[in-house]
Amino acid sequence: MLRVRIPLVPRSLRWGVVLAVAATILYYSVFTPPGSGIIRTGPFGVLAYGTWLHGLAYAGLAVTLAYAFQDRPWRDRTVLLAVFLVAVGYGAGIELLQSTLETRTADIVDLLVNAAGAAIAAVCWRLLARRVRFYRARRLAALEMPVQ
Repeated sequence: MLRVRIPLVPRSLRWGVVLAVAATILYYSVFTPPGSGIIRTGPFGVLAYGTWLHGLAYAGLAVTLAYAFQDRPWRDRTVLLAVFLVAVGYGAGIELLQSTLETRTADIVDLLVNAAGAAIAAVCWRLLARRVRFYRARRLAALEMPVQ
């Protein structure tokens, strides 16, 4: 079976990306998201725009979490479960935060969409990880400082 090689960047960089994604989700969950009130439906006209945003946001969080957890000596199922639980827990925390804000409302449907996005992304990651060989990136050329 042909395996694709993907670099595993340093752990601090991977977790920095996870934090950036989580912070972006938090920001747009507290403040009015882009396109609110203007765009009614998402792609294909099937689901509401907000539903697409929730699903994609938590799918992105799940993927960055899965990549961050990649060098752990855990079984695939354990990583899958950890990614799902962290992403859904984060979404539940944000829904609780929204319930305290005047301009936002907490919604169980949003929580379910968050969970669905995280679950789909976690399962896709597990399937992808079976065909990928991760290797440690020793140095990132773009981040190297010249030695004097």
